Amino acid sequence: FCIVPHTRGKERSRPIEDIVTECRHLAARGIREITLLGQIVTSYGKREIPLRDGKSAFVQLIEAVHEIDGIDRIRFTSPHPKGYGEDLIEVYARLPKLCESAHIPVQSGSDRLLKLMHRGYTRARFMEIIRRLREVKPQMGITTDIIVGFPGETEEDFAETMSLVEDARFANAYVFKYSPRRDTPAASMPDQLLQEIIEERHARLLQRVTELAAAQYESFEGQTTEILVEGPSRKNATRLEGRTRCNKIVVFEGSERHIGQLLSLKIERVGAFTLYGDPAIHNLD
Repeated sequence: FCIVPHTRGKERSRPIEDIVTECRHLAARGIREITLLGQIVTSYGKREIPLRDGKSAFVQLIEAVHEIDGIDRIRFTSPHPKGYGEDLIEVYARLPKLCESAHIPVQSGSDRLLKLMHRGYTRARFMEIIRRLREVKPQMGITTDIIVGFPGETEEDFAETMSLVEDARFANAYVFKYSPRRDTPAASMPDQLLQEIIEERHARLLQRVTELAAAQYESFEGQTTEILVEGPSRKNATRLEGRTRCNKIVVFEGSERHIGQLLSLKIERVGAFTLYGDPAIHNLD
């Protein structure tokens, strides 16, 4: 129902050894954080790489990258909820380089719409994944994608999505307005919604998502957190910005020598989807 897979063609999985070699070269250049990227990254190697000790090919890949000296952080995107087996959830508990950050697209909180979308999971299963992730990593920052206005979406379906957002307490959610795309099944489905209904629901959901996310950001005030310094702040080039393990941006006063370093900063105040760190810096390297 999404046009992107149609435009990119069939999935292909590079050999684990090939990816590890590239990551080693990056580490040799001073790169400290790796993001494993795929259209559905949790489908990695399903057809090419057999299970080993009950672990999927993707978990085997994470383990291999984790062994590379110089790589301090690992992330991945974008997964599919169906890819979150217990082996992947458990890997967060035992591999310290895997960041407490997960972007898991839910798309809808309505089981009826999830079935129409052929998503392959239920609301209950999605919430169980969230529960287990927070069980192994209480500080897990979880974000998601949600579609508003999918063909046939009723006010009851939308209410289910709103309630899921309340229950899941996402760190952020990317809320998209459905629009028909040529050559996708959804484009020819009946019960296409009026644009004004889509706009109103989008605004309602986005407002609540923003409120819930802001509350999470506020909870960081006064805490000390680890950041990896990425470079000058995009909002103020005279300051630096780094990223927490749970994928939040921290802006602070520093110098060029801090770029690429792991620092421990106390969060002194909170802005709109941005944390601001105390200039008293503690180097973790």
